[in-house]
Amino acid sequence: MVVTSTEQPEQVATQDSAELLIKEAHQRSRRRRLRWMSLFIFLIAACLIAIGIVRYTSSPIRTSISRPDSKAEALRCPGARVRLLGVTGIPGAAVDAGMLVRASVSSSVACTMSGYPIIGAELTNHSTAMASDVRFGYLPGGMTKANAQLPRLLITSRPSVVSFTIQWVSGNGHACPWINSIQITLPGSPDVLTARSVYEAGIGISQFIGIDCGYLQVRPLVNGSSGKAK
Repeated sequence: MVVTSTEQPEQVATQDSAELLIKEAHQRSRRRRLRWMSLFIFLIAACLIAIGIVRYTSSPIRTSISRPDSKAEALRCPGARVRLLGVTGIPGAAVDAGMLVRASVSSSVACTMSGYPIIGAELTNHSTAMASDVRFGYLPGGMTKANAQLPRLLITSRPSVVSFTIQWVSGNGHACPWINSIQITLPGSPDVLTARSVYEAGIGISQFIGIDCGYLQVRPLVNGSSGKAK
C-alpha cells in the first residue's frame, strides 16, 4: 500500500510562514526586553553616580594645620562662651613689642581647652599676618620648661579667666604696616574675638596697637591672667 500525504504544498508553505512569524515575534520581544533592561541598568548606574557626586560635594572639606606640639591632643569646646576682658601692652626692648590678652571662658557642657590661640593681625596694607606658635619668647609669658606638657584647661559653666601673650617685631618705624586690629580664636572654640585697642601703662586706652615688621608669635593658652604657665 502506498501512503500519500494529504497536505497540499500551499498548506505546508503556510505553516512554515507562520512558524517564521512566531520566531520573529519572539526575537523582537527578546530584543525589546534586552533594550529595556539595558536602559534600566544605565539609569540605576547614573543615579548612583549622581548620589555619590552630591554627597562628595556637600561634605565639608577638612583641613589640618601642623602645630609645633604635634603630640598635644586636639581638644574642642564648641559650646564655649568667650568674652574678651582686656588687652595690655607688654613693655619691650629694642624693636620688640607684645601684648597680654585676657579672656573669660565658660561652657554649659564641660570641656577641655589646650594649645595655641589662632591670631591674625589685620594690617593697614589690607593683608593679614598670622601668628606662629612658640613656647618661649624675648618678652614675658609662655611656658617655663621646654619639655613640659601644654596646660589643659577645664572649662565649666563657671566662668574662668584665661590668658596668653603675643610678640612681634616693631622696628623700622613707618616702613612697616600698622596693626589695625587683632582677630583672636581660642583653641577649640568657634568664637572669634576682635581687639581694636590696647591698654598702655601711664597712657590708658590706646587705639594704636603697634607696627608689624614680622615674626608675629603667640604663646600657649594658660589659666589665670598672667599669661605664664604655672
